[in-house]
Amino acid sequence: MSGPSRDILFCILSRLPLKSVMQYCCVSKLWFDVIKSPEFRDLHSTVSPPDPTLLLLSRRLLRGNVISISPMKISGHHLYISDNSITNFISSSSWNLVGACNGFICFVSFDHEQILVCNPITRELVTLPKPTTAYPPDVTTIYGFGFDSSSGKYKVICVSYSNELLHNDANTRVSAKVCTLGSAGSWRAVADFPQPPSGLPVFANGFLHWSVFPEFFIQERIISFDVGKEEAAIRSHPNFGLGFSIAELGRCLSVVDFRRPTLIEVWVLRDEISNYWQQEYILPTGVPYGVDMRFPRLLSIFEKDDVLLIWLQDSVFSYEKRTLSRKKLLISGLPSWLDWDICYGYKASLAPLNCNPEEMNEGMDVAYFKSDMQICSQPALSSLIVESKTSGKCDGLISCFVKNCMLSP
Repeated sequence: MSGPSRDILFCILSRLPLKSVMQYCCVSKLWFDVIKSPEFRDLHSTVSPPDPTLLLLSRRLLRGNVISISPMKISGHHLYISDNSITNFISSSSWNLVGACNGFICFVSFDHEQILVCNPITRELVTLPKPTTAYPPDVTTIYGFGFDSSSGKYKVICVSYSNELLHNDANTRVSAKVCTLGSAGSWRAVADFPQPPSGLPVFANGFLHWSVFPEFFIQERIISFDVGKEEAAIRSHPNFGLGFSIAELGRCLSVVDFRRPTLIEVWVLRDEISNYWQQEYILPTGVPYGVDMRFPRLLSIFEKDDVLLIWLQDSVFSYEKRTLSRKKLLISGLPSWLDWDICYGYKASLAPLNCNPEEMNEGMDVAYFKSDMQICSQPALSSLIVESKTSGKCDGLISCFVKNCMLSP
């Protein structure tokens, strides 16, 4: 009995979640060819366009450094971390998150010796060379990851400056270099930054945005880097208070301003060219539920089903767009240890990295991916997971294994 035709496979598979689609690659060569074809990739993104997803990247040590990449979901007034991770990223090195863009995630090693970009769905990854300059210990180095729509290329930017700059040494440069994926991994120097950036950047509409280092009390405190033109400039903006955070909201740069003790203002940059800012929300804080508004820490802000959700410190609040009524969401599934990151705006994709085989092979020498079940099938790792059960670690992973009858409760 013959199997389904190519057209039927296109129709059925295009309606399934991407993680399930990738599991069907091993059914047969026909299924593999269908799923890997550019036509299917385009059809799936049209028929089942991915919604922006919050990811929890939790780190732990199980005979190696493991980063579990898990989706976060909302049900009613409940925010929870899925027991089943998208995948587990395993390496001998420790990694920091740089950012996510169009289904790709960029990491840099703790020692800044290695940079890689991966697609968690397809499990492809590529490593970039270390920038040629050797940075001394008193140099701050930060990274950004973005997409140039004019060339269809992804770029990683490395910005560095001496810590002497933070003590008002006007002669210190804020240098920058760019590496384009698929360009043999070469780094190119670009124009210096006008001010030292700080923290994780926000990628929106072809620009990478950073806050200016907080010790510089200047009126305009956002730096925007044009990924296509490879130029950085100070971004003019409304008068925000000292305690503001930047984020992506609706594919645009947004600023969450905490200068008023009883209100949260949300501004959105609607047009980068004309620099048009719009005040999108004025949210009452009310009783802060234990949130210290003197030192607010924004983890994420996003919109879903006519509801605005804002994650401040250890609390998530939902605001009805029409009435601005607020409710506090319950959070479950967060690791009991503190070594985790939130990755916002991630959109699952079948897109290939489009790098040469040598770069891909080098990437697999640095790190690799395994599913939850593959990790559990290794006796050494499984025993460590069981040992961690009493200490409150790996709770989400343990519940997944128990659910799949791979560990006894």
